[in-house]
Amino acid sequence: MIVTNDIADILIRDCRVFDIAEAYRKGNVKPVKGDRLTAERIVVLPKPQTPGTRWLKDFVEVNLCVPDLAEREADSPRLQELERMAKRYLHKVTGTYDGTRYRYSVDQIDGTMYDEDLKCHYVNVRILFETINVI
Repeated sequence: MIVTNDIADILIRDCRVFDIAEAYRKGNVKPVKGDRLTAERIVVLPKPQTPGTRWLKDFVEVNLCVPDLAEREADSPRLQELERMAKRYLHKVTGTYDGTRYRYSVDQIDGTMYDEDLKCHYVNVRILFETINVI
């Protein structure tokens, strides 16, 4: 059986392709040193599972955060590169975790957004993560 923390672990593992050293799940995000983000990071935010007959469905937000070049000035080329990579590497993925089959794919990319707390821009990728419904 796969639970939401397992889903976060799977996505953090699979996001290594982005070559971003810092990756966190909701509730375990390291605070920013200073007044703004200085290194790229990934934040994975799993939502509650929706029961289904054959597949359990989760929507998971994967935020690819990039430090601003200057105050409120996005590093647009890097954000664009990460968005393209997300479409390529987080689409139609299947696997097995702890004996349970799963599949996930990009459901939606909201494009570039600004995070007031981290003072950075990020790409928000919404993933539809499905696990086979067996207990």
